[in-house]
Amino acid sequence: MKTHLRTMFALVLAALATMAPAAHAGELPQQWDPSTVAVNRESGNTFLLRPGQILVGPGDADAVGQVLTGWNRAEQTPFGITAFTRKPQNLKDPAREVREALARIRRATANRPQGSAVVAPNHVFVGEATASAINFYGEPRLQGGPGSTVLPAVLPPALPQRTSVPADGTGVRIAVLDTGMFEHEWLSSVQSAPKSEDVWDVERDGYGDAESGHGTFIAGLIRQAAPAASIYALKVLDSHGLGDDLGVAAALEQLPQDIDIVNLSLGGYTDHDEAPLALTKAIQGLGEGRTVVAAAGNHGKARPFWPAAFEPVLAVGATDSYSGKWVRPGYSNYGPWVDATARGSNLQSTFAREKTKLAQGLTISPSDPTIAFGGWASWDGTSFSTPIAAAMIARTMSRSGMGSAASAKAQLLATAPAAQQAEFPHAVLLDELEGKPGPSLP
Repeated sequence: MKTHLRTMFALVLAALATMAPAAHAGELPQQWDPSTVAVNRESGNTFLLRPGQILVGPGDADAVGQVLTGWNRAEQTPFGITAFTRKPQNLKDPAREVREALARIRRATANRPQGSAVVAPNHVFVGEATASAINFYGEPRLQGGPGSTVLPAVLPPALPQRTSVPADGTGVRIAVLDTGMFEHEWLSSVQSAPKSEDVWDVERDGYGDAESGHGTFIAGLIRQAAPAASIYALKVLDSHGLGDDLGVAAALEQLPQDIDIVNLSLGGYTDHDEAPLALTKAIQGLGEGRTVVAAAGNHGKARPFWPAAFEPVLAVGATDSYSGKWVRPGYSNYGPWVDATARGSNLQSTFAREKTKLAQGLTISPSDPTIAFGGWASWDGTSFSTPIAAAMIARTMSRSGMGSAASAKAQLLATAPAAQQAEFPHAVLLDELEGKPGPSLP
């Protein structure tokens, strides 16, 4: 069945390549709401953002409020960041409207003793598009997303173990900020924040949403590689995989104090590759001891992908072993800002128990076939290398008796072998299987 499905997806991709070669270069997928996400189409500066939203740094809200007349000022200020919002006026190019407002603010506040106000778009993050990844609607993804389309797999009789030490992760708590969770018998111990349920098909049109089950898949990988670690799930992405800078920062502010490791299998590109404003403050405010692990992205580019590109964050790219050699899958981002690599392809993990139609081209049709998921799936992407890296930090903590995830990360980086790939010049290789064969799967 799996071979048949891969053949079906290959045929769909071939059709997309001839029908819409630029579909992923600037147009939004039809399931995305253009009132909540827009593309900045400047040449060489493509990124996603929230229309009609501007983020303001700590201490600058009053000055910005004098410039942005007619905008609404948010009451909540996670890590001191204030959001100003209004209904977009330029519906044809809402990104340009935001850029013009940012320029107006900077000009108006340029003569202050402390300099121009610190302002930025509210960048949209995706549960991390590639030209080779599609959604169930037959469309290419945009900016970020898993390195392939999810496929059904045969549910094994028990949760496979990607370690030989069942106690790995004991006493360590990992937060998974993602699409939320589906119920699964192997994830019954996962604690979820309020309103963190995942959704399979929010439009109820018969086609599963692009990243439904993303968080459930990630939690299952952590359970496989660090079976004794505790998992806390918090929803920051919708079922199409969309979230934003401010939303992720707000979630980080709400984390329980006993969280050791934060898994962010999400991200995006930013305005002129500058660090996203809200997450800059959030990561600075997390405190010592904790560590954040984030996906390097699946665009096959060296362009910095945030939040992975932050210096304190462990940026994780994908690697895989072929004929005894570790190589970078074509989808994985790369570059000197990537800190570690871990397996990212042909991974299997926990998933939803749902059915979906599968489009055979860019237009859905009543004749589209239906595929079913039975709680287990196969998926590719740096989204899934990331929880393996998070589990490796947890494993280091429990095996060494460390109380600090930051110290465990430092030890892991110091002792793991180099990735030995030119595309990952500063990265280490994290082999959760420790040179042993992977778990036997149906």
